[in-house]
Amino acid sequence: MSVGLDLGTSEFRSIRDSGGELISRSCQAQYLVVKDTPGHRRLLESTQARHATCGDDLIVFGDDAVECAAMLDLPMLPLLRNGLLPSGDPVARQIVALTVEAVLPQTHRQGEICCLTIPGGYELNEDHQSLDVRFLKQLVLLRGYSPQLISAGHATVLAELSEASFSGLGISLGATNCEFALIHCGRELGRCSIAGQIGELTEELLLHNQRSELDQTRQETWMRDFQRQLTAIFTEARDTLLINGSLKLMPQPTSVVCTGGITGADGFVRSLQLAWNRSNWPIKTSQIRIAPNSRFTIARGGLIQAILEDEQHLVERHVA
Repeated sequence: MSVGLDLGTSEFRSIRDSGGELISRSCQAQYLVVKDTPGHRRLLESTQARHATCGDDLIVFGDDAVECAAMLDLPMLPLLRNGLLPSGDPVARQIVALTVEAVLPQTHRQGEICCLTIPGGYELNEDHQSLDVRFLKQLVLLRGYSPQLISAGHATVLAELSEASFSGLGISLGATNCEFALIHCGRELGRCSIAGQIGELTEELLLHNQRSELDQTRQETWMRDFQRQLTAIFTEARDTLLINGSLKLMPQPTSVVCTGGITGADGFVRSLQLAWNRSNWPIKTSQIRIAPNSRFTIARGGLIQAILEDEQHLVERHVA
């Protein structure tokens, strides 16, 4: 049972292959803290919300936190603040563990591969992995899987560019970090992570979509701000990949695919093309496309990599 696991800043998602059938799970990466009162306990019991007791408080997590927060008109707290695990907060880390359990079923065969993506602020290289990354890998290991890290950009190419022999530039516009990965025949040649508060723009976009009466001037201002930030992110990514030399290794023309919640915005395709043109990437593009199902694109790419890794292990065992 191979699994792709996307530990995103806003939501944890997984896709697994269960006997030829693909099964997906998701859970909000947020939690709610309320006082431990009889009224709150009755509310949680009536809604059957998943919760835990912590001192004088009740902790509600996952999708149930969204519903309860709306009923109580209270703010939720992010599990991954600015895309990172909170330091010195054992309660938040325990909720992270519970949320991972909610989306990642226990494996039936020890050692099944789980390819996971983590927020872009962390280093993936084995020699430079932080304690936070090791903690997240340990959560996967406790579910019986062999954890394999993959970048969000790499997963995006695997999920969307099979017709291009799994080759191209994968761009993941996350809430707190944007990841770029250059992939050739399924192998990552180079990657970089650029900090950018795309999540704030996404929230403003959703508000705009819900309020169609928003004046034209405000909409144009939002689009200019978004294009400016997107151009800055693309320019920084271009410079980084030029410095590390990976851009020179990519065959041309190159396919480009982009994913992320913001990609569903009205006018995003035009903004993406403008940002690309203004950042002057030194490569020819055969196409610039948007992942059609951006919510599960990265988890699906992780699943593809997990299946490829598992097949490679089978071949090695047969040869041995």
